[in-house]
Amino acid sequence: MINNSVIHTAGIETEEQAQHVSAILKAMIGVKSANVNIVDGSVEVEYETPSNLDSIEKEIYDAGYKVIY
Repeated sequence: MINNSVIHTAGIETEEQAQHVSAILKAMIGVKSANVNIVDGSVEVEYETPSNLDSIEKEIYDAGYKVIY
């Protein structure tokens, strides 16, 4: 089953940062796509098992960005 989620972040302000986060997420097993919008700080992710929302949010946090709930 493929899931779609939008994660709101803080700190992703440049195209380079957006590309970095996108590349990290796309490297995860199960992540099909990751699109970062630097205007509103959202990350749209399409994923399936074994990835889950918690592990994706942790990768964003580990990359140095805040996840806003």
